[in-house]
Amino acid sequence: MNILLVEDDLELCKTLYQGFLEEGYKLSYVNSIKEAQSTLLDNNFSVIILDKYLPDGDGFALCRYIRDIEDATPILFLSSKAEVHDRVEGLNSGADDYLAKPFHFIELIARVRTLTKRKQKVATHILKTNYFIINLMSREVKCNGIEIELRNNEFNILVLLTQNVNHVLSKTAIIETIWGLSDNFDVNTLNATIYNLRKKLAEAHCKDLIKTVRGIGYKLSED
Repeated sequence: MNILLVEDDLELCKTLYQGFLEEGYKLSYVNSIKEAQSTLLDNNFSVIILDKYLPDGDGFALCRYIRDIEDATPILFLSSKAEVHDRVEGLNSGADDYLAKPFHFIELIARVRTLTKRKQKVATHILKTNYFIINLMSREVKCNGIEIELRNNEFNILVLLTQNVNHVLSKTAIIETIWGLSDNFDVNTLNATIYNLRKKLAEAHCKDLIKTVRGIGYKLSED
């Protein structure tokens, strides 16, 4: 498990680093919002532990930034203030939990484990590619941060192609999966649906992701 700690108290960072290491976890720590934003672009984390007060800004603002870039990683706030309005503001900014300082390390570990289990459950209904995010439960699609309105079969085809990214699916396989039939089915219906799907993706700057493989079918390419 890889954890990111955003905290400007270096002594606390070192203490938590050693504590998580002894528990079998990998902890990376940064001391500012700027460092956190850079680190998040290049790494994936199981949990983010975030201090409210940072040298270059408010931790709540960083939390909102993380959610705005469609990063659903669980966030746990640490703060020396435990008033109700502080906890509420943290949760409203997108955090999943809030722990007041000073705290017992054993409680922090327990909360991190709980958040990790929660993430594993959430991840089962989220599909992510290099360009877009699909929420299978809400049936929402965002491409480059832009929400795309898809019709039912357009959505279902995008999900199917995403689940088989970089693999060619025959037209017959797509038709049988999406429409549940193949005999006497007008393949032009599939082609028209793909055309409309491509057009909507292009409008959100996700152009040319769905490739036509002549004589076979289609594939979603992220090569």
